[in-house]
Amino acid sequence: MLALLCSGFTLLCLTSPSARAQAAVWAPGQLGQTLYQNDPHDDVRQLLRQGKYAQALTLVERGAARNPRDPQMRFWQGFLYEQLGQAKAAKPVYQALIEEFPELPEPYNNLAVLSAAEGDLGTARQLLEQALRANPNYATAHDNLGDVLVQLARQSYLRAAQLDPSRLDAQRKAQSLGSAARPAPTSK
Repeated sequence: MLALLCSGFTLLCLTSPSARAQAAVWAPGQLGQTLYQNDPHDDVRQLLRQGKYAQALTLVERGAARNPRDPQMRFWQGFLYEQLGQAKAAKPVYQALIEEFPELPEPYNNLAVLSAAEGDLGTARQLLEQALRANPNYATAHDNLGDVLVQLARQSYLRAAQLDPSRLDAQRKAQSLGSAARPAPTSK
């Protein structure tokens, strides 16, 4: 099953998930009193954990507008578009991240999941291989690449059986891969 990666929960933590930006803020009438502001990344993480995707997207879009070079906010933007059923809006977000931050494997992974969901297994395979070049130890991309390769193998066996119906071994192999070749994108 192909897995989307929601970076706020797992791997793409460009800012420490446990750290809270505690910038001192002075306001008139508050002599000597220090106020602390939450890191907007923490606020987004909390909304993601609660499944409040529309609210999280509002925060993410504000954060991305304030700092358009923040790859974390932009990645979440793509992820949230997907969660809200707007996969077409997510694709250009991931593509832009890949162009600007080719060292990050997660945008490749999530764009590959979208490509696989559309049936474009060749593109999905290429994107997952790029993710693994960026980070050879990226388990999610390895898992997803395995799923894509199983699907491609099944397609090849089915084509061989179609071209030559006497190839019972190809039919048997395609059937054995049948249940494994139907991944549905999920998030982690």
